[in-house]
Amino acid sequence: MVVPTNHNRPMHLQLVKALEDTARALGPARPDLRGHDVQLYSTDLHLTTTVADFLAAGVRAGQPVVVIATEAHRRAFQEELRARGLDMDALMSDRDGIWLDARTTLSAFMEGRVPDRDLFMATVGNVFEQVLKKRYYLIVRGYGEMVDLLWKDGNTEGALQVEALWNELADKYAYSLLCGYAMDNFLCEAGAEGFRRVCEHHTHALPFEKQLNESA
Repeated sequence: MVVPTNHNRPMHLQLVKALEDTARALGPARPDLRGHDVQLYSTDLHLTTTVADFLAAGVRAGQPVVVIATEAHRRAFQEELRARGLDMDALMSDRDGIWLDARTTLSAFMEGRVPDRDLFMATVGNVFEQVLKKRYYLIVRGYGEMVDLLWKDGNTEGALQVEALWNELADKYAYSLLCGYAMDNFLCEAGAEGFRRVCEHHTHALPFEKQLNESA
C-alpha cells in the first residue's frame, strides 16, 4: 500500500476525513439494488480483491458482468475470479460478460478532453444491449476505470463529466457499477476536494484499506 510519510500523511488524513464526511453510504451496493460505487485503492492487490468480491456477488445473483479496465487489471480480476471457482468461459462470453479495454473504450467517445454525450450513450449503451440480450429485468454488475485514466491524465473535469454520463445512462439501464481510482491521484493539496467532487456522483463509497484507516 501507499505508506504515509511525513510529507503525505496530512493528505491521507484529509482523504480519510473526506470519506467520513461524505453523505454516501459506506460499503458496496447490494447485488439486488442499483448503485454507483467508488473505491480509492492504494495497491493493485486491494483493488483486485475488492473488484472480485464485487463482481462475484453479482454473478452469484445471476447478473451479467461488464468490465472496462486496463489489460493488467482485467487479467488480475479474471485470475482471481477463476481462483474462486467461477466459470470464466461463461463470464467472458458476450452472453454473461463483456470485458473491454479502458483506453480503447475512451477513444470511442472522447472528443479531445471532453466526452461526447451521444457517442458515450451509443458506445456504452451498445455494451449494455449486448450483455442484456433484451433481459432488461436484470441488473448489470460492472466495474470501470476509464475515469481513473482521465484523472491520471490530469483531465479531472473530463472524468467528472464521464461520471455524470454514467448516471444519466442509469435512467435507461439498471446497473450496479464500481469505479476504481488510484489513491495517488488524490495525494495532493487539492486531493480531498477532488475526492469529495467524485463522491457527489456516486451512491456508495467503499472504505479505504484497513492499514490506511489504522494509520489515520
